[in-house]
Amino acid sequence: MTPSLQPLVVIYDGDCRFCRAFAQIARRVARPPGIRLLPFDDPRAARILEVVPEEVRHMSVHAADSRGLASATEAFRLILTRLRGGRLLLATGVHRVYPVVARNRSLIGRFVPDLPRPPVA
Repeated sequence: MTPSLQPLVVIYDGDCRFCRAFAQIARRVARPPGIRLLPFDDPRAARILEVVPEEVRHMSVHAADSRGLASATEAFRLILTRLRGGRLLLATGVHRVYPVVARNRSLIGRFVPDLPRPPVA
């Protein structure tokens, strides 16, 4: 698979403490061309997510690139491919725990630093 020359657009819950912390870390360890972070409430995110049913739109992370839009575990897998060390994590199967993390992100968020939203590019 040829890597994309464009940043991966990651759409996340900017009101979720765990999600903000993960977004900050991902931004810092992304390999070129990196990732572009958009919270759910950004108008650009809303346009990208128009194809996702509204009742599930805010239940998981989403990732968009030139090949299309991925959600939940598939989006997390794509994000990991863009991070330094992410391919090694994929080899361990860490992406398979995403559904459990997504369902419990509010609880998990209590144990991570309360970071601000990363800057939107």
